[in-house]
Amino acid sequence: MESPTSVWNRRQVLKLAGISTVGTAALSQTSAVAQEDANVSVQFNDQESDGSTVVVESLYTEVEAEVIIFHSEGDRQRYKVLNVEAGTEFSNRTIELDEPIPETQLISISIQPPEGAYSYGGARATVAVGEPLGSDTPQIELIEADPDAGFNWPYLLYIPPRSASADSTEPRANSTETRPLIVGNSPARGLPSETERRLDSGRRTAESGKLNAIASELNSPGVVALIPSRTEDNTYQNISLSDSGDRLDLQVLSMVEDARERLADEPYDVPEKFHAEGFSSNGRFFDKLSALHPQRVNAISAGGNGIIVLPIEELNDDIPTAGDPSTTTLPWPVGIADLQELIGDEFNKEAWLETNRFWYIGAQDQDPDNPGEYLHKLYKESGEIDTLISEVFGSLQVDDRFRTSQAILEQVGAAAEFTAYEDAGHEVTPEMTEDLVEFHRRQKNEEFGPQFSRTAEWPNGPFTVGERLTITVSYENIGVADATGSATLLVDGESVDTSEVGAAPGEVGRTVLEYEFTSPGEHTVSVEGVASKSFEVTAADGNTASSEETEPSDDSSEDSSEDSSDDSSEDSTQAESTSVEQPGFGLIQAITAVGGIGYLLKRRTSENSD
Repeated sequence: MESPTSVWNRRQVLKLAGISTVGTAALSQTSAVAQEDANVSVQFNDQESDGSTVVVESLYTEVEAEVIIFHSEGDRQRYKVLNVEAGTEFSNRTIELDEPIPETQLISISIQPPEGAYSYGGARATVAVGEPLGSDTPQIELIEADPDAGFNWPYLLYIPPRSASADSTEPRANSTETRPLIVGNSPARGLPSETERRLDSGRRTAESGKLNAIASELNSPGVVALIPSRTEDNTYQNISLSDSGDRLDLQVLSMVEDARERLADEPYDVPEKFHAEGFSSNGRFFDKLSALHPQRVNAISAGGNGIIVLPIEELNDDIPTAGDPSTTTLPWPVGIADLQELIGDEFNKEAWLETNRFWYIGAQDQDPDNPGEYLHKLYKESGEIDTLISEVFGSLQVDDRFRTSQAILEQVGAAAEFTAYEDAGHEVTPEMTEDLVEFHRRQKNEEFGPQFSRTAEWPNGPFTVGERLTITVSYENIGVADATGSATLLVDGESVDTSEVGAAPGEVGRTVLEYEFTSPGEHTVSVEGVASKSFEVTAADGNTASSEETEPSDDSSEDSSEDSSDDSSEDSTQAESTSVEQPGFGLIQAITAVGGIGYLLKRRTSENSD
């Protein structure tokens, strides 16, 4: 089979590669071809510069054109004008500017006819002059198809901005901060050949859609799979289990693994279990994926659907149904009766029941007067499956199917929430987005903990018996919700002081932990989950051991000598700081969400099914 990427023209492949959110703004605002459909493309990435040059990743034009590099804002200062011939093509070219860029700013590249009047296309990127690129901008990269890695279609990788604490150079050995991937599909998937439509739609959800809302709230990376939903002859497939080599669920899992490898150097851990979000046919996609691979999904939100894969093989009298099914056996994708036969693996019901679900729908997402012709009725005219779905779930999308699914999942003990929104149809409203974002935030915090960076200010020894040890611990909340927790001081492994502290997003909370030494010798002091240190404590007369202590063994003497040597090499006049990023405040943690979600959408978003 021909690689899907081979049918992409240069404009389609290049215009999203390696761009930041600032850069992608340019692509979304790239001028349309006003007079003729010239084949041009340019890739211009965020970069650092001394101001005298910029690097253009790639450029192609099939027509004679003028390439203008200029300030995107303000006075629109021109820094370079190039006249290029038809057929010009280059990559990774450093361009000397006629006028230097004076300071960090957003730079545009426009390709237009020599006579001007309109633009064929262009791109924008941030050029950082004399300073590192800002760390507060999320990055969006186009990852091309890699059949050897298990995915035949490209995907977009969203990388969240790094706070100062997240950029810490401290070793990660003691860090357990975890950020799950937020995984979704391009809202408009369509035919295999509709690559540009899929790419543009995927970019929008990564920039400003539901996936962006969730990833921004959780400060998590994300994957937008650019997979089709139909075959080229317009046959709806979503997830087909008939061809293991082309199974889209396995390809998305391969994209997840590829993304985890690419994020390995980020200052946080990306776990195997991810969060999924989908609306309409994409919601059905991730419903199926979570049934096939429940051990990989921590939480899933799915909207615009009434039916759900049931985690059972046979109906019984305890299972509520909308009608009177003619059979009790529930084959895939109604249930899982034949799933092992189809995929060779047994259904993992325990993991499925533990997967957290949020099902949402518009209360008007149905047509009571003509349910048989309802636009979004999946499996329409699919024979036995269509009949069985109608018998089990009913015909009306909300009143029958959505409520029957809710009743069945309650009966089997699934971790699921169902919400129908009044005055909404087959659409995603701001209220829905707020609720699903809150759902993912809550599930992320329950599974992996909130996000904090802690710094402990250590005093210097030695100490004497009766002298008080004081440690100040700072907690920077690098998450997006208010959080509180308990910090614990341990001496020789025993808890001696606990203090509660809270911090708002972006703020720092501080607490002081204290302890008075009561015996001489070497004592190990630690702030639970942050770091530990050894201190030498002497008696009031200057002795390091009490009269009751015996001669230490050779092993303990050697250990004590090493610890003492380490301590003696430190500057005794200054406190020492240790910074480690953690998801919570030790083993005791509580999360308090204050003020709800700080994410306001200014306009109605709607991502319709195919």
